[in-house]
Amino acid sequence: MEQKAKKSLSKVNSGKSSDIRKLKLLVTIVNRSKETYYIDLLEQFEVNMQVVLYGSGTANSEMLNMLGLAETEKAIILSCVREDRVEEIKHALDEKFHKIRNGKGIAYTIPLQSVVGVAIYQFLSNYQTTRTEAN
Repeated sequence: MEQKAKKSLSKVNSGKSSDIRKLKLLVTIVNRSKETYYIDLLEQFEVNMQVVLYGSGTANSEMLNMLGLAETEKAIILSCVREDRVEEIKHALDEKFHKIRNGKGIAYTIPLQSVVGVAIYQFLSNYQTTRTEAN
């Protein structure tokens, strides 16, 4: 089955198997008030799909004060990113986590093992093909 998917993807890529990039799920947890900022930041790295989940922390106020955290309401941003972009995305996030007021957060990736369909892969990886129509 995996072989079949690679063959059909190779056809789409006109035989360029080097265009196939692995995908990862980037999980970014930030204060809810900074959600839009981080979504916009991630879009700069060709991230086509993002899902936001809302959560609430369970630490007591003493623990929050000790850690320097102001908010307990969190936004969990799930993003599909190409493996070749992960390092620069994590670097940009780390920089923003340290420089933005109340912009602290956590980010990590999980490898994706498979994606169903060439069109979905192209969307998630932001792989754009140009079709030439024969007259």
